[in-house]
Amino acid sequence: MAAMKTRILLLLALLSGPAACTTERTEAPQTTTTAVADTTAIVRLTAEEFLARYTPDAVVIDVRTPEEFAQGHLKGALNINVQAPDFREQIQARGLDPNRPVYLYCRSGRRSQRAAEILREMGFRQLYNIGGFEDLARAGAEVAR
Repeated sequence: MAAMKTRILLLLALLSGPAACTTERTEAPQTTTTAVADTTAIVRLTAEEFLARYTPDAVVIDVRTPEEFAQGHLKGALNINVQAPDFREQIQARGLDPNRPVYLYCRSGRRSQRAAEILREMGFRQLYNIGGFEDLARAGAEVAR
């Protein structure tokens, strides 16, 4: 008889368990967060397109090494090596206006693309990858040696 009482009590406990765990649900206020995608495009320009668009208020950055820069660069270009561990700090130290157009070049266009991506992360909005130095020089860009 004791075994039967134990079984009945166990059965009652199992059946009443889900009911005891159910509580009245109140709806939490719904909040919606909309993420705004960074729509700043990095525009790839040919050397000829750069020469047609360039205005003196723009910033031109040569992202090659100082040794490459010393062998020849666009006149008026800043040299900020994208491979330097403090690239971001060098950009910040220059106090560049993130709303001004920034034209970036290297030897082939790969490093300047990487630099443009970093500048976009830093809040720059008008970014142009103008490719490689030799193409720019052949197209007639003013070169300093």
